[in-house]
Amino acid sequence: MLDYQHILAPIDFSDSSTPVVERARELAEHYDARLTLLHVVENVPLGTEPFGEPSSLILNEELRQQQLSNATTNMQTLAKQFTLPLNVEQAIEEGFTTSTILAFSQDKQIDLIVIAHSGKKGFLGFLGSTADAIVKSADCDVLVVKPRYP
Repeated sequence: MLDYQHILAPIDFSDSSTPVVERARELAEHYDARLTLLHVVENVPLGTEPFGEPSSLILNEELRQQQLSNATTNMQTLAKQFTLPLNVEQAIEEGFTTSTILAFSQDKQIDLIVIAHSGKKGFLGFLGSTADAIVKSADCDVLVVKPRYP
């Protein structure tokens, strides 16, 4: 059986992040593995012009900094909420969600990604687009955590 050494939990601070953090923490403790929480701040155009051209609605620097600041605050709040050990790495990256998660997992030699199933049905009722893309493209094992419904 494979012993995981470094577990990655991509989170978006939504309700689906809670079971991901819980499961990733359990697995990290079980395998005595490193745990990294990752939040991706998407720095993308807010719309498109006719004919597919990027709009001028690209995030300005002030709004970008505010998003990064909010992500840092949310990450600290989450760490306190789950009383995570100090050795849990908290990372905030900018980029497109899927490609950033995949690049981060390769750079940090992640051997397990614990990711949320959004609960929204993707094409033909399968996984959401991010979870689906990670499952199909990751170089490591992926555990998809289903949402909990009350």
